[in-house]
This record gives sequence, C-alpha cells and structure tokens, in this order.
Amino acid sequence: MIIIRLILTALIVVAAVFGAIYVWDSVFEDPWTRDAHVRADIVEIAPQVSGPITEIEVTNNARVEQGDRLLTIDPTDYQLALEQAKASLGEAEAQAALKAQQAARFNALQDRDAAAVADVNVANARLEAQAAEAAVASAKAAVDRAEKDLERTVLLAPTTGRIANLSADTGDYASAGKAVLAIVDEASFRVDAFFVETKLPAIRVGDPARVKLMASGETLTGEVTGISAGIAYGEDTSSALLQSPEPSFQWIRLAQRVPVEIALKERPERVPLVNGATASVIVEVPDDRRQGPIWDRIWSALR
Repeated sequence: MIIIRLILTALIVVAAVFGAIYVWDSVFEDPWTRDAHVRADIVEIAPQVSGPITEIEVTNNARVEQGDRLLTIDPTDYQLALEQAKASLGEAEAQAALKAQQAARFNALQDRDAAAVADVNVANARLEAQAAEAAVASAKAAVDRAEKDLERTVLLAPTTGRIANLSADTGDYASAGKAVLAIVDEASFRVDAFFVETKLPAIRVGDPARVKLMASGETLTGEVTGISAGIAYGEDTSSALLQSPEPSFQWIRLAQRVPVEIALKERPERVPLVNGATASVIVEVPDDRRQGPIWDRIWSALR
C-alpha cells in the first residue's frame, strides 16, 4: 500500500514538474496576448455620379461576389447627355470635313497659280482645318465621358464579401463621392495582436502563431506577417517633423503595446469571422531561437 502511495506521489510530482515547465514555456518563452482582434478591409462604396436611386439589389449582411450589381441610379439624364455628346460630335466632324475641303481647295489654287490666292488665306484655311480636327477630338472625349457616366449609374461590387451598413433606400438621392454602403472583404481577414514591447525581441515575421477566438473557443493557425513600425503616444509631435518629448519623472513606466499582424491560414467552422471580434494569440518561437534548456532559463531568471 505504501509503495502504491509513493508511486502515485512520484507520478503527481513528475506531472506537476512537466506542467510547470509547460506553463513556463508558454508564459515566459512564447509571447502571448489576450489583446487581439479580428480585422478586415472595409471597402466603402460611393457612386461616382449623382442621381436618385431607382433599384437596390442587395441587403445588409448579404454576401456578394466581385462584379455583382449593388444598386442603380436613374440613368435618364446621363442617357440624354450621351445623345447630346454624340450630336455634338457629328456636328464637329461635319465642320472638320468642311474646313478640310476649304483648305484643300486653297492649296490646289495656290499650286496652279501662286498669285490666285494670298498666302495668308492659305495659312488661315490650314489653321481652321486643324482647329476643326481638335474640336472633333474634344467631342469624342465628351462622348467617352458621357458613356462612362452612364456606365457608372450601375454600382458593381469591387470585391467579394458581405454588405455592411447599407444606408440607402430606393428613391434616395445619391451624391457622387458619398458612401451609401460598405463591403467587408472576406479575403482580407487577419488578426491584429497587441503585444507589450518587451515581447517584441522574441517575435519575427514568419513565426507560426495560434489564434483562439473568444466567440467559439476555436484555435486557428496563423503566421506573423508584420510588426507595426510606429504607434501614437501622448508626447508624439511628429506633425512638426521633429519629435520633442517632454521630460517624464514617473517612477513606474508602462510598456507600450505594439500591433503585430497575424495572417490566418484557416477559417473557423462554428462561427463566421467578424471584424472586431476578440481573440487571444500565442506566437510560437522556433526551437533554434530559444535561449537554451528550461533549467538554464529558470536558473537565469532566478539569479
């Protein structure tokens, strides 16, 4: 009986030792943080032309593919503008043909008899022909512009994702440059993890990472893709080109938190990724960058 107790006690001690080593490695070796959030690119959709909205083909939270139709602005005015531009082009082409004919006639007269027409008249005819050709080019540009404006009355999804913050209704007047909805780009989901600056020496771009989502508890694999090059702080006067930090006499200094970007290699199964969702992140330090055996690190920390 005593032997069994001794064996159980020894197993418990061994398990406790290995547990302590695991916790030590997790807490003191691999950088970790609970201050992390899921992020995605938010694409604001604003029309490039103004007019009343005649049709909306999406709803909030609906998934759209790149190129899907989102909404339509009344094209009537832009169709009329295109017809007017085409009519102006026809008139300019007719004028150009007339001026070219006049210039050719003056040139022919001068070739047959130099005294039949003054040089200044010939030069003026050539200039008028060139001006008419320039007017044709301008009219063609106006047609292209009118065609493009008519095309822009239909808003298409620039990326694949989900609709967010749809604030327009049919009949509303859409103003050029003013966003009416947004798309959460589903291909851009990543995690921004905020690590205290004392953890940064152990983090490298390319290091593997584990991301645990608060929503479902699922753990996803990821990879460090970037470390922020700058953060804002109270004494930052970079807007004046040169920084002029004020002297600080605080006895306690708090480590700043620096964003580290984590690319996700997989998607959760139980919940969708949501921009702004909370997560915890552990960056796994490769064995070749660890400081040595665990007992050496513990002894160094205790000395």
